[in-house]
Amino acid sequence: MLPAFVITGFLGSGKTTFLLNSAREHFQGKRVAIIVNELGEVGVDGKVLKNAYSEVLELPEGCICCSLHAEFEKAIEEIRKRYDPEVLLVETSGGAVPFPVILSLQALGLFVEGVFCLVDCAGFDRYKEDETAKYQIGGSNVLVLNKTDLVSQDRVEEIEREVVRLWGIYRPVNSFTGESYYSKVKVYKTTYGRLPADVFAGAYTLPELKEIPHHPEHTFRQRVVNLLSTIEYHELEERLKTLPERVVRAKGIVRIKHYPYPVAVNYSFGHVDSSIEVRDYEGPSFLVLIEN
Repeated sequence: MLPAFVITGFLGSGKTTFLLNSAREHFQGKRVAIIVNELGEVGVDGKVLKNAYSEVLELPEGCICCSLHAEFEKAIEEIRKRYDPEVLLVETSGGAVPFPVILSLQALGLFVEGVFCLVDCAGFDRYKEDETAKYQIGGSNVLVLNKTDLVSQDRVEEIEREVVRLWGIYRPVNSFTGESYYSKVKVYKTTYGRLPADVFAGAYTLPELKEIPHHPEHTFRQRVVNLLSTIEYHELEERLKTLPERVVRAKGIVRIKHYPYPVAVNYSFGHVDSSIEVRDYEGPSFLVLIEN
């Protein structure tokens, strides 16, 4: 299980600044791959390493930055083999919607920790009627109102109401059940795309996650909850979706009734994913709740 964050938003909304600041400020000491999923030049300095699917920039902070120009899933697999990252930060094209990227990452066995849509408060009126921009908002579960220093506080509040309204209309829906992919959305207001550390807390790889019950000192604004018995899947899902607003993420390894193996569970900002089996785990069921 490799954690991934997806960053979307219209052209000029501040995505690249956001992901570089996030890598530098919140993932020091981890191997971070920054993946820019669009054609054209990457707006950061570094040494370019060309391969079959991408151009990779080595950054001074110890990250790598990859500009993809071929099949997304094959490129991700190559990056994982060559660089063994501990965190993926994926920036989508300013003219693309995030949902296909989310599905591709999940198909590769990654946990999508959050989908951030950067909203340019200063330029929102120029693009708010664009259909792609609306689906970028709806396809995210974290809305980041950026460049708030360039407009009045009243205008920021107007934009917040508007983007939350658009999110309710354009969020993806399961075509079989009619249920929304996200049950809730989180809104942050910022400048230069900077968010508090707890937004990124708990981005554990699977080996790290397995160790949490035995090393609770790893927690950061977190609570470890042990589950003493197996649980029905629908009961687990309901518990996660009704967590208090202060819980932005929950994850753990849980034994579910009628499942042959424990599963790795990931809840992030209103979305539940439990598609990864953990066949070699022998410990108790547990969840880690990350709060802000």
